[in-house]
Amino acid sequence: MKTALINPPHSLEERYGKLAGAGSNLPSMGLLSLAAVLRKNGFPVMVIDATAENIDYAECMERIFSFGAEFVGLTSVTPSIYKAGKLAEKIKVRDNKIKVAVGGPHMTAVPEETMRRFPHFDVGVVGEGEETVVELVQALKSGTNLESVPGLVFPKNGGFHFNEPRKPIKELDSLPFPTWDLLPGFPDKYRPAAFKCMKLPATYMLTSRGCPHRCIFCDTSVFSRQYRSFSASYIIEMIEILYRDYGIREISFEDDTFIIFKKRLVELCETLIRKKMDLVWTCNGRVNSVKPDILKLMKRAGCWQIAYGIESGNQEILEFAKKQTKLEQVAQAVRWTNEAKIYSRGFFILGFPKETEETLQKSIDFAKSLPLDDVSVFQMMPFPGSEMYDIGQKFGTLGKDWEKMNLLDVVFVPHGLTKEKLDEYHNKFLSSFYLRPRIFLSYLKRLLSAPDNFSGMVQGFIAFLRKMFDSSK
Repeated sequence: MKTALINPPHSLEERYGKLAGAGSNLPSMGLLSLAAVLRKNGFPVMVIDATAENIDYAECMERIFSFGAEFVGLTSVTPSIYKAGKLAEKIKVRDNKIKVAVGGPHMTAVPEETMRRFPHFDVGVVGEGEETVVELVQALKSGTNLESVPGLVFPKNGGFHFNEPRKPIKELDSLPFPTWDLLPGFPDKYRPAAFKCMKLPATYMLTSRGCPHRCIFCDTSVFSRQYRSFSASYIIEMIEILYRDYGIREISFEDDTFIIFKKRLVELCETLIRKKMDLVWTCNGRVNSVKPDILKLMKRAGCWQIAYGIESGNQEILEFAKKQTKLEQVAQAVRWTNEAKIYSRGFFILGFPKETEETLQKSIDFAKSLPLDDVSVFQMMPFPGSEMYDIGQKFGTLGKDWEKMNLLDVVFVPHGLTKEKLDEYHNKFLSSFYLRPRIFLSYLKRLLSAPDNFSGMVQGFIAFLRKMFDSSK
């Protein structure tokens, strides 16, 4: 049963808009993990990450049929689900015997509605996919009834049949390493966002699953709220493979909970220090999970940037969002990070319920009062599966066009504000933060210390200036 695992075409321009020049085209770790378990179980498999490679439908179709795929597994986030549906339709038109499944965050969040809207999907995978995809392919190969496979949904008797849920994988170390070798041109063809990299080649890793927190804007339906982690030894072995076999010199740890596992973090840092690898890295962190001692250790181990989910400069909004952090904790964490000589990035969201022009301005002023080196500013996006998707219409106007849920378009407008006003404050946030002497000097220093990524940072800066210029017009 030859299997093609695909991330459908979704261009940089569609994902990043005018900031495409600063965007990331790193591969899907989910596909690489699925490919690894299939290969471990003896199934021929190929990976087509059309999003990362920036290839079109025609190229996807050529690769699928040249490989002779009998089963196609698609992954999709909300804004790319229509892309997945279009590719499934093209496959079915050319050869209706090929079975097409869809999985990923969007499918898990709204499975029945997704299957109803896209009739060319034969089956949907709900939840973590590694165990499910192996059993699914085995069932298709042998002709076994799909009702025996937990975690599936499929059409039946004019409706949809849901199998019993798939339980989360407890022992993550039991999973084989991702199949980076199945990516054409890896790692040179795949780069992180221009402003998030010091050394090349670079890639990213996910070292845990699940999140125990209950922020109203997050969807945790795939990995659940049961947070589990790979061991430090497993992570070190992955890093050594990337370092030795692929020449990777920078890693971005994209877990929401990377710093929470303190014992593992200390072991990981001490091992990296002992091995004296020519490697730098970045990670995400919660402001209430860092201390000066751990930050100093992370710096010694090669960490150069931590991204914090700050979200708002208004405490009432943070409480409404169930963020469970205080503005004082934010200020303290960013100050400690700065003192440890680690760059800090702040994630902010505009347009929460109960947001006003006053609270929007407070977020801007708060960001500028902190010793942050970077910010990422997004519009509130009520993704399916999140609490915001369910409650949004109580607090404003909520659009449910999945294609526009891309962190760029304004989908939710709280009462008392307008789309135009939210766009205005988004541009004001970026321009007033970045167009300051301190930030210019910080980037100049970063440029001089990051010759590997000089061209990428220049390209990203040009994209930023172009966006600011277009917005001012």
